[in-house]
Amino acid sequence: MLRLHEESRMIVGLLPQVLDNNNVTGGYAPFKTGYLRAWLQVAAMAATKTAKIELLQATDAGGTAAKAVKDQAAVAIAAEITANTLVSEVTIDLTAAVATDKVTVNGVVFTMAGATDVTKREFADAAGLVLCINSAAYGVAGVVAAAVGAVVTVSSSPLGETAITAVGTNVAGTVVVATTHAQAFVDVPVGLLDLHGGYYWAGAKVTTTATSVVAVVFDFYPARWSQAQAVGAEDVA
Repeated sequence: MLRLHEESRMIVGLLPQVLDNNNVTGGYAPFKTGYLRAWLQVAAMAATKTAKIELLQATDAGGTAAKAVKDQAAVAIAAEITANTLVSEVTIDLTAAVATDKVTVNGVVFTMAGATDVTKREFADAAGLVLCINSAAYGVAGVVAAAVGAVVTVSSSPLGETAITAVGTNVAGTVVVATTHAQAFVDVPVGLLDLHGGYYWAGAKVTTTATSVVAVVFDFYPARWSQAQAVGAEDVA
């Protein structure tokens, strides 16, 4: 029987780095059995910006003859994030917002007004919007909001269980919504690689139209035998 830490192998597929409206491909790791889940993590993205992860295959660790991993319909395996749509955390900047401007979080609409009234989903300032979003009866399920000055941060609660879509509607002023954390993943079986052609290595390519920090983590699972993994420190229960 394998211990939990031997049943999967997690490694960094792309080191965290700043990417400015560009693309980058990380290192290639051996992929000979089971499945690979490649997680893309993205930091700040302004509205309309995107970040995409594509899974590549190669014949060696240097990325020789790299090409896309494709599904059974011959479509390249990829996942794309759009800022403020199904993300993990957003900020809502009310600095230039005025009465009648609106904020929509996961389909629930809140309107700026002269005074905060949670029952009407109306807010006078950032603190009022926090009260509205966090209301059990009139707010948004699965998220938590907090304010610093005129900026409200909305994140999933519990962590990672709710995807957030947020929109600002500028009626008379300006509401600025931006993403601060988003993630996506692709999940593939080893059988989608061109094994007969000698493609036993997998890598990830990340492309973004934003200026942001990106990173990729690989999770190889399940293991038929103990996975080799070297780390600087560990605590195994």
